[in-house]
Amino acid sequence: MSSMFEKVQNIIVEQFEKSPSEVTMESSLVDDLGLDSLDMFDMICALEKEFAFHFDRDMGASIATVGDIVKMLETNFPE
Repeated sequence: MSSMFEKVQNIIVEQFEKSPSEVTMESSLVDDLGLDSLDMFDMICALEKEFAFHFDRDMGASIATVGDIVKMLETNFPE
């Protein structure tokens, strides 16, 4: 697993009291993790704070899985 995944996983685990085993690259934010629109907003705020990055509407609309978040962040913040 990439360290970017681990950072995203930690944010989701801490913010939404999920088990690390629940948060995989394939996890659907809505279907698997049960996040609603307010949760998604909170998660995006936490990611923006962690990475000092602003998500625009187009980015937010294309995020469905944990892997989508990781790929988007890796594209913008190559390690």
